[in-house]
Amino acid sequence: MDHGRHVPIGCRLAGWRTRRGVTTAELASTSGLSEQVIVEVESGGDWVDRQRVLYSLAAGLRLDPVDLTGQPYPPVGAEHAVVRSAAWHLRQYLTEPGAGARRAAPGGLLAELRTGTAAVRRAEAGGDEHVLAVVLPALLELADRSVVGTRGVREEVRTARTSGYVAAVGLLRRVGYRDLAWSLLQQARMADPGGDRVLAEEVRLLTSMGLADTAAVRSEQQRDTPRTVELLCAAGLAHAAAGQRRPAQDCLAEASACVSNEAEAAELLVAQAGCAMEFGDLEEILVLQDATGGMPAGRRADLLLLGAAAWARNARADRAVERLAAAEAVAPLYVRLSPLARELLHALKGRARDTASTRVLARTARRFGVR
Repeated sequence: MDHGRHVPIGCRLAGWRTRRGVTTAELASTSGLSEQVIVEVESGGDWVDRQRVLYSLAAGLRLDPVDLTGQPYPPVGAEHAVVRSAAWHLRQYLTEPGAGARRAAPGGLLAELRTGTAAVRRAEAGGDEHVLAVVLPALLELADRSVVGTRGVREEVRTARTSGYVAAVGLLRRVGYRDLAWSLLQQARMADPGGDRVLAEEVRLLTSMGLADTAAVRSEQQRDTPRTVELLCAAGLAHAAAGQRRPAQDCLAEASACVSNEAEAAELLVAQAGCAMEFGDLEEILVLQDATGGMPAGRRADLLLLGAAAWARNARADRAVERLAAAEAVAPLYVRLSPLARELLHALKGRARDTASTRVLARTARRFGVR
């Protein structure tokens, strides 16, 4: 549909709508969006910067959201190719989960497991998709091989396996391999049944599949124990993507009362800005975007990207370009693989007027693989 190049969501939407023989009026009826929004998106007069709009358009045509975003994207550069190839390496855990779990190794193998788990956590916090793609297959293999006798070490191995599977699901979700991510999620659930980290990733995955209502309901089903900040933030974003403002606000308020460290505070800030974007509260995002100092790189990139989207909506293409470039500089591949970042890049290319911004956008587009 895109003739070998990446195109805006609106172009894909028009192509799918024509293929299905659906009029803009009919799509408006099935998606719950106005016909004017659909016409503007398809013509390039508007762009998609809210998950709720993307999911509504996809649902209206009975599509997976990736059919409109074009994920997974063709590799641009060696690091992107490594991330794409990680899907092939991770697929083996669907056919032979735990097949390597044969050897007891409380010494060197356990030390390697600890090192790998720490590397995954750093890469997740830093938004470093390339390192995740390199480290995750080895970490899962180590976890499967680490069969040990003592209860304390068994717990450590179980935690490492859970961290590995959850990180793998998150990476595959972001890259666009939703089906593979869902299958791997079942392995994560077996490794840690009832765990909040697994449930939080399930909520994020369901949301990314355009099933925000289902994700929101799922997040409420485990209320016998207090929910973590991570789960509450995922739940808040699911409610927001489903258009449920009050439940989203309640989740974020509950998360705010539970924050205990800087990483959780950063997670909450991004969730607050994400929910604000879904409801069009642009001024709130512009206030929150100034809090990026000291945040983990991945969350800082998220907040900068949301700030870029807010500036673009406020007809300040120059500030939007500045924030988009800053987000990419903080977590390059993480931002380049974001469908909404790519959509914003397309929108800004037609709206930036000053020479400095157009030059930045041209260089950015080459790195993104967007022409």
